Amino acid sequence: STFIFANFNGTSGDIDVLTHEAGHALAFYLSRDIRIGELRPTGADTCEIHSMSMEFFTWPWMEGFFGDATDKYLYNHLASALFFLPYGVIVDAFQHLVYEKPEMTPKERKQAWLALERAYRPWIDFEDVPFYSEGGRWQAQSHIYEMPFYYIDYCLAQTVALTFWSEMQSDRKAAWARYMKLVGEAGSRTFSGLVSYAGLPLPFDPEALTRVTRAAADYLDQAKIG
Repeated sequence: STFIFANFNGTSGDIDVLTHEAGHALAFYLSRDIRIGELRPTGADTCEIHSMSMEFFTWPWMEGFFGDATDKYLYNHLASALFFLPYGVIVDAFQHLVYEKPEMTPKERKQAWLALERAYRPWIDFEDVPFYSEGGRWQAQSHIYEMPFYYIDYCLAQTVALTFWSEMQSDRKAAWARYMKLVGEAGSRTFSGLVSYAGLPLPFDPEALTRVTRAAADYLDQAKIG
């Protein structure tokens, strides 16, 4: 059996958590019959494909949660997926810097974070929040302390999830079949092997990110949000 344990606070984030963890739960359930136990769990990079993609596959049921505000939720959910990518890159790049130079002072670490923010998220203004404007935002990301270098896995998985989302726009049934094919292999293949097995372009392809972000941007541009 699989279970999802979560704390809800009455925001749209509750639904993001539920659908995200449902992807992990499905993957865990489908791996039950794989005889070699070591092949049941997938790598950190792959398992987030399961969850982030499920967030998009559950879109048709969002009206049951959001009613008249469903379009706003879908818009925000897709936009948030795009905005996450530069943030995820900041977290990964920051970790490379601090691990390569452990002698950095606290002030130097903050300055390094601020430089990355300006490079990857120049539209954000932290001036009215001293802790952030001084470069302390990285201290709020627990992964930096607990799971070093895990965040780039989220970026890779988000790119694949956006590819699934793009496929859904033209043929949802085929996209779901590809998803189930990928999830059903559990940890029996590498990240690249699983993505290729499902018939999707690898996120390492120079054009992969351009394709999915353009598709998402077109959708957001055409969305009518009242």
